[in-house]
Amino acid sequence: MKSVQQVLAEKFNLIQTELIRFQNNPYSIDRVHDLRVSIRTLRGLFKFLKQEIPQTTFEDIDQTLSDAAMIFGPLRELDVLISQASSFAYAHPDSQSDYQSLFQDFHDKREAAMHQVLAAASQQQLMADLDNIEEHLKTLAFDKTTDWHKYIVRELKRRTDKVIRNYDRLDFNNYGRVHQIRKKAKTVRYAATTFADFAPKLANKVGKKAKAIQDESGRITDAHVNDGLLRQFAARTNNPSEAKLLLQMAQAQRNIIADSGTKG
Repeated sequence: MKSVQQVLAEKFNLIQTELIRFQNNPYSIDRVHDLRVSIRTLRGLFKFLKQEIPQTTFEDIDQTLSDAAMIFGPLRELDVLISQASSFAYAHPDSQSDYQSLFQDFHDKREAAMHQVLAAASQQQLMADLDNIEEHLKTLAFDKTTDWHKYIVRELKRRTDKVIRNYDRLDFNNYGRVHQIRKKAKTVRYAATTFADFAPKLANKVGKKAKAIQDESGRITDAHVNDGLLRQFAARTNNPSEAKLLLQMAQAQRNIIADSGTKG
């Protein structure tokens, strides 16, 4: 069985690998997604292990990984938006709507966001963030007397119970709360997947629950973000027909939220 230290080192190495893959093909939405997920996964694992990390060290790691992931935020949001817009266009074929012009605008915006990520300043910040994390990994020494099976079982149960309780009374129209539930569900899922060897049966069980909550809250979160971007683009365009199409797409995103209902 791999130690906790080895697992974290492997996850850090994966970030470096995914970064190279992204730099090789920044036009791929999969490369952006996988790189961002690798960063967020490591951040989630540190959150899960928070009680075994000195507070100031944890806070620095957490903020550094958050900053690193945020570099790719606008680009990822456009990728999600383009995907949703593509689904809308497929479901609503209309020769009178200038979809082609709209998607050209979307891809122009995506290319601008991509170049912003690839800019020297952004890449330098990212490398500095990763260097900082690497230094922490070299100095962190998890207590060898820690009963990791006991710790992981306890944390998986505690965090899963809390996520489920909050999800059961969640108002899907409250974007901030939905976003928080999504992040907490991710932390549980990442930990359950990564540390499964320490508690196989429990990890499999809570991992499935966390994934279901993450997927549903993620669908709603994406709809909130897409709605805001689409209405923002509609307000900025000088093309009335394009503005109309954008607002139709925005309404479709609000329908996703409405159809989910309100819990609690």
